Parts: sequence; structure tokens; C-alpha cells
Amino acid sequence: MCALPLCTVASSFRYGAHFLMVDATIHHKNVAHHLEVGLSTGMSHCLLDSTYVVDSLGVDISQLKPSTINGEKRGCCVLQLDSLEFCGETYRKVWCLVMETKRRLKGNMPRVVIGNNVLGGKAWRVDLKGQTFTPCSPKLHYSKTRLKWKTGSTYESTMMFLKAKVGGRKVRLQFTMDLGKNILPHGIYPFPSTALTKEGGSLQRGISEETIPVYEGVTTEIGDFRFTTDYVLGYPGDEMGTLRATAFEGHPFVVNYKKKLIEILE
Repeated sequence: MCALPLCTVASSFRYGAHFLMVDATIHHKNVAHHLEVGLSTGMSHCLLDSTYVVDSLGVDISQLKPSTINGEKRGCCVLQLDSLEFCGETYRKVWCLVMETKRRLKGNMPRVVIGNNVLGGKAWRVDLKGQTFTPCSPKLHYSKTRLKWKTGSTYESTMMFLKAKVGGRKVRLQFTMDLGKNILPHGIYPFPSTALTKEGGSLQRGISEETIPVYEGVTTEIGDFRFTTDYVLGYPGDEMGTLRATAFEGHPFVVNYKKKLIEILE
């Protein structure tokens, strides 16, 4: 077991509204564009805002191929970037989804979000306190505390699904580094709760004001790893919850796509 990742270049990040934000460079039609991008382990592909694609990259959206997910049209199209550079590495011919993200989420989305088609296949060390994001060797182990995830099929093949006990109740949670509240699958829970009125939503639902139950300080177990964190209740029909990396109480961790492990560092 390796005490420290064999890293290439550590990138500093800042906390955005919904994502960890890092500096990157994208190349399209022989032009380099330097900008901040979001990092998402919850998205299968990189995501570009359509206004940015038109105004900055000079792309005619009408000429792009519509995208389908599991055979359904999702109101987006696809664009291949010449390359993407971040964390000291270059990724060539990067496929991205193009969507009106800023309009749907009232300007709260980055212009570009890096998804699992770039992050996948590697291992990444994430230090939320030190605010660094570092590529490391996927062949090594870095801790004895290991959370094994499973993936879905097709569209969900890069998602990270964890089996957990929340307050003693078995649930399935999708792990993500995206920022926000931890979410329980919709249902009735025997935990004390308070009501929270906030502006919330998603790319599918848009943004609106909503009042939801909040469960504070709930004991959560994933394998031998035990911690307490807060949750909000998911929407009706949500059978899968969401666990954010910020729930790990400040522990640095390694996300290893090759081994399908999250390793919690001391």
C-alpha cells in the first residue's frame, strides 16, 4: 500500500456553486480557450453550455447531431473538442454534450463541466481541506478503508453506486463530488427532521423554490466506514439517494475508477 499517490500535477480548485472548479484549456478549431471548468463524477460525459459553444467556440448548434440517452432524446446535442488540458494532462478528441445549462439553472452552472468520459479510467486524490485535485496511479492502494462501488449499464456505466446503511436502514446512494446536499431516496424515515425552504432543482426539473425535510447528524455506514452527516429527502419516485464527497468529514480520499474503489485516507 502506497502512503502517497504517485502524482503528476496537482491542481488547486475552488468551491463553486455546484462543482469543484479547476483551471483548464480547451482547443477547438485550432483556437485555445483558457477557463475555469467544473469537475463532476456524476455526469457520464463532459457538458458544455450552448451559449458558450455559440458565442465563444463559434459553433452552429443547428449543425450538431442530437444526443439520445437510452434511446430517448434529452434536448441536447454532441460536439467533439479537439483536446482538453487540465491537471498537466491532455485528452484528445473529447466528446461533450451541449445543453442550455445556464438558462435552465439561472446562471449557476459553469460553461464547461468535465465528466466521467475524461475522469474515468484513472485514479484521483481529492483533498477538500487543502483544495487539491491530483491524478495518481490506479494500480496502487492508498488506504485500508475502501468503499467498493458498483456501476449500472449503458448510460450509468460510469456512475458510482454504494450500498449503505443510513440510520440503520439499507439504501443505495450514488456517490458524487458535485456540491450540494446529501439526498435520501424518497420515502418515510423515522428520524427527527426540520423543514428547509430553498431554491433547488436539476437540469431536468429546472430551478424553483421548494420546502423539504432535513435530517441532521444521521449515522451512515458503508462497509466498515462509519460517519455522521445530514440529508434532505429526495423527490417522489427517487429510488436512489446521493452522497456528496463533503460527507466524509474532511478526510482526503482517492477515487479509483479502475478498481471501482473510494479509499478514505487518514
